[in-house]
Amino acid sequence: MLLACACGMAARATGHPTATPPAPPEASAATPGPNLFESIEARGPSIAPGMHQVARQESTGEKVELVRADQQDTCVRVAFEAAVPVLAKLVDGANRALATTGSAAVEGVLGEHGPVCIRKGEALSVAVDGPGAPVRWVAWAAP
Repeated sequence: MLLACACGMAARATGHPTATPPAPPEASAATPGPNLFESIEARGPSIAPGMHQVARQESTGEKVELVRADQQDTCVRVAFEAAVPVLAKLVDGANRALATTGSAAVEGVLGEHGPVCIRKGEALSVAVDGPGAPVRWVAWAAP
């Protein structure tokens, strides 16, 4: 269910913890830089003002759970960067798209007009339509 108001934060990242960057896959060993998420994280204050980072994960476009609202309703903003243009989606547990990019892009924000909210016990996943290529995701939630 998509809620229209900002919610409190009690989300659990279901991907890689935010304190430790994930090890790059063997196929992308040539990717430069020690922190693959640095450019997305640097945009956090403008993408999600007043929110804090709760998850980051790398995928190859398959559907992956990014955030789960364990203790209370939760609202998030999600940004992504992809190696090739993709149509990114933020989906709920019933696989309904709650936010999408308008067209294929190599970077963007899901929930660009405001946070996407879920009820306690629900989860948000991310996925792309397009070629299977590395995609990095970062999620922020309200404090």
